[in-house]
Amino acid sequence: MIQIRQLTDDDMRQAMELKVLCWEEELAGKAENTISLDEEYAFWIDWIHTGEENNDVRLGLGAFEDGRMLGVAFSSFAEDSDMPERGVELNGLWVYPEQRGRGISLRLIDSTLDHFLAFGTEEIVIYCHHYAPSNAFYRRFGAQVKRQEYQMDGKLLVDIFHADIKEMKASIERSLRKHMQTE
Repeated sequence: MIQIRQLTDDDMRQAMELKVLCWEEELAGKAENTISLDEEYAFWIDWIHTGEENNDVRLGLGAFEDGRMLGVAFSSFAEDSDMPERGVELNGLWVYPEQRGRGISLRLIDSTLDHFLAFGTEEIVIYCHHYAPSNAFYRRFGAQVKRQEYQMDGKLLVDIFHADIKEMKASIERSLRKHMQTE
């Protein structure tokens, strides 16, 4: 049975190993893979622990089965530049390739949305590389591209999605119900 829970400090190295594993796929050959496991680990450990002092809520969730990590999601309040009202940003979502198709991303996003709905958030922003396979995933659940920007020295086109949290959650829950029926 898949369990969704907050990541611990002990989980963070494996979470960053997963990010590094998925990063090249996300780049879709459009830019050179330039991330370091040690740098990512240091950044995200600091990020998760400095939320309160930055007046932010920062959430790291993991999907686990029999103690084994299947995927992770990171989220926080969105920057004011992304939306005028308090919204949530999906900062990262990675699932091991051999675990995809099991509804893990759906469960992680659903839990993320539940967490931030308690703070009265109404909208979610998601940065996703334009050519990444996950781009279609967000569109499927009601997210719309509001703008685009180039990152990594102009080599990588990034879509900035926005979605109504309640609408996205309803769509994800419908998909999860269908997924559970086929298991």
